Amino acid sequence: MKHITVSLWLGGMLLFNAFAVQAEQEQVCEEWASKAGSYMLFRQMNTPIHEAIQNAMGNVTRGLLLSAYQEPVQDTNEGKQKAIDDFKKQTYDGCISQQE
Repeated sequence: MKHITVSLWLGGMLLFNAFAVQAEQEQVCEEWASKAGSYMLFRQMNTPIHEAIQNAMGNVTRGLLLSAYQEPVQDTNEGKQKAIDDFKKQTYDGCISQQE
């Protein structure tokens, strides 16, 4: 009986740890998606890239900014918001898929 209790406890701890790791990974991906949204907002507001890059620290962050600047500036506010939302989702989904 003691072995079963220990096994159940260990199994519960491993499951809890797996959920904690997944939640942490999701938080990281949400932060990257938020950065992506900011960078695409810069792009859609037609902010010159030399100004926007001042907000990007590190190679990966700059790469994300450069990806946003590869996209065209949309003509309408709805188009701009869709571009921002799509870029955020793409960034989040890509981040999550790298975690798997």
